[in-house]
Amino acid sequence: MQPPLATADYWEAEGIDIRTNPARSDDTSGIEAVVRDRGIASAVVLATSGSSGTPKWIVLEKRSLLCSAAAVNEHCSLVTDDSWLGGLSTFHVGGLGIYARAYLAGSTVVPMDWRSWSRDGSVLIQAIDASDSRVTSLTPIHLHDLVAARVRCPESLRGVFIGGGATDPDLADQARDLGWPLWTTYGMTEASSQIATSLTGALDTLPILPHWQTQIDDLGRLQIRGEALMAGYLTREAETWKWHDAIDDSGYYTTSDLAQISSSPPASTLQILGRADHQLKILGELVAIEKVETALRACLGFPIAIIAMPEPRRGATLHAFVESPAPIAQSILEEWNLAQPPFEQIASLESMTHLPRTDLGKIDRQALQATLHRP
Repeated sequence: MQPPLATADYWEAEGIDIRTNPARSDDTSGIEAVVRDRGIASAVVLATSGSSGTPKWIVLEKRSLLCSAAAVNEHCSLVTDDSWLGGLSTFHVGGLGIYARAYLAGSTVVPMDWRSWSRDGSVLIQAIDASDSRVTSLTPIHLHDLVAARVRCPESLRGVFIGGGATDPDLADQARDLGWPLWTTYGMTEASSQIATSLTGALDTLPILPHWQTQIDDLGRLQIRGEALMAGYLTREAETWKWHDAIDDSGYYTTSDLAQISSSPPASTLQILGRADHQLKILGELVAIEKVETALRACLGFPIAIIAMPEPRRGATLHAFVESPAPIAQSILEEWNLAQPPFEQIASLESMTHLPRTDLGKIDRQALQATLHRP
């Protein structure tokens, strides 16, 4: 039985806390032994599939999580009076990080069961009003629901961390018009949460938090180094767990994100350009799927996802899924394709009332890909 998450009994004590999604039946037997064999006595182990869909178990020492929490608290001027509405599941780093920040700041966390989320925003507003919370975390899908329902932000709230996926600029503008004080973030489980955070709600360039050293490798990928970095990660191979070190010989961890770093005193800023593993060759041309998604989303005005499928002659074909209340006319696709080069044309477009999403609100691309494999 683990002690309460916002207490010294949790954060300062030894022990390996393997946090699993209760909706899944993951077999974690043997993980603790492997972690302890690495000389690690105090850590949290979290599952992530990233964008590739390959399950990984990230090992975060508690001191790394506290390092991240301290940096976020300082950057956002979070103090004892900044009570949190807790949420984002604590088997994810975004939800767990709330408790680390609250512990260091000496503030309180009022938990909210996000499974009770209502698309009209009523559950969230009731929870904020009842707790008089000043800070919380949301994903872009939560923000989308609040904007669609024209929900105004309660006066008590002074900051809303937005993470877990890209936020559409129009959505962010509409949310700000409704009074939501957006703090946009870029982070990952491997980094114990945030790497860059904008207190102005900027979407393109975010100040890099001071506990990180960053650089770009020869392939344009972001590399990070710092105390908040994971110790390593585990993958299951047959009946055994395989340990993977986090860093290369230079001490940096190479992410799968293409990025650009600019020197912009008082802090360098980070711009994410897309995923290195979301680029592929079609008809001999390198295609960035996220670039095509962004352009098609702007054209249609609805959330979309593009899935690439292997094709012998072209290399791959692109298939679009659109979250739309009504079917998108085939003529729209035809007009789109006429305006695009052959390697960025869309082979098919399917409208769905709701795109499948993970428990963090991200579009579930594996589920969409599975629909394309069905006969």
